[in-house]
Amino acid sequence: MTPSLKKNKAMRISEFIHELSRWNLAATALFSLLAGCATGPTPKGPSNFVFYPSPPDAPRLQFLTSFSGEKDLGGGASKFAAFVTGASPPQRVISKPYGMALSRGQLYVCDTSQGAIAILDLAKRKFSYLDPKGEGQLRTPINITVDQDGIRYVADRGHNQVLIFGPDDTYQGAIGEKSTNLLTTAEGATANPASLAGEQKGLRPTDVAVIGNRIYVTDLNQNCVRVYSKANRDLLFKIPLEAKDEAAKLFAPTNLAIDSHQSLYVSDFAGFCVKKYDADGKYLQTFGRVGDRPGEFARPKGVAVDREDRVYVVDAAAQVIQVFDADGRLLLFFGEPNGSAVALDLPAKVIIDYDHVGLFQQYAAPGFQLEYLVLASNQFGDRKVNVYGFGHKK
Repeated sequence: MTPSLKKNKAMRISEFIHELSRWNLAATALFSLLAGCATGPTPKGPSNFVFYPSPPDAPRLQFLTSFSGEKDLGGGASKFAAFVTGASPPQRVISKPYGMALSRGQLYVCDTSQGAIAILDLAKRKFSYLDPKGEGQLRTPINITVDQDGIRYVADRGHNQVLIFGPDDTYQGAIGEKSTNLLTTAEGATANPASLAGEQKGLRPTDVAVIGNRIYVTDLNQNCVRVYSKANRDLLFKIPLEAKDEAAKLFAPTNLAIDSHQSLYVSDFAGFCVKKYDADGKYLQTFGRVGDRPGEFARPKGVAVDREDRVYVVDAAAQVIQVFDADGRLLLFFGEPNGSAVALDLPAKVIIDYDHVGLFQQYAAPGFQLEYLVLASNQFGDRKVNVYGFGHKK
């Protein structure tokens, strides 16, 4: 074990939280619109809203609500079924979430313990599962992305594959066929085996992203990001491009994000940082480093980027989300890991959404206009998916 890893293993998270609080004032000076740390535990209610930063600073980020299962949608179980059977069916819940995607009014949550993907229809207030049978049956779905065509790409660690489903939930094929090292279609035929020979062996995907006509897949086996053609799923190249480029090197790539310029952000769990590449794999910069101070990471996981190129990074050890500007400077952090009613509890994923703000404006405080949403998954606790809104006073 390297000295840096020993240092990380021995760090005391309580000291990290104390250090974050001390650095909060400095972070505020860097970013006047987004700053500060939240207040302590705050009960939910129409007159009790949790804002970041805390007063007297102007509120910019509000905790809105959370989802942990069917009951939180408000639709509830069928009254007719209860009338017929004499008992209400059990409420379906999210057990241990990791990856998420929000598309066309539906929130997809990868439930690793149930081996399924929960689908929360936010408009219709219905709860269902993406739980296909047969060749496309899920085992341990860890991350999901939905492209503009409605195609769902699921990184499944149980299969060591990326499973691909159509908008109608039909299984369309996979990347990383574990038994033959070849790509298969829904009909079972192999596709372009020559281009994949030897390259698919031992694929260990943890996340998947789509940029234009390319599919990006993290691979913990070779500690790289594999890039495939979306049209025929041929392997095109791997990131980093040069094995000897130390700055671009990845140690344990786990999560991906894409910015408005189609740049790729890779959360490197064992590198204690996030690395940025252009769409063709050229290394651009690094965010953060190992340590116990703000701007440093102990267990970086999910990563997301807003339209202003602010980078949101989950640190599961400190149980906070840190936010950086495009130049890598820390702007703020948020999260309440010390017993708060709206705590981040072993957070894993963070996503940003601009398309569904209207569905959540009802949760905003009077006079607070939402601009976009920030969602974070929690692997433990009573709140499995926290929803925050970035906005401003009207």
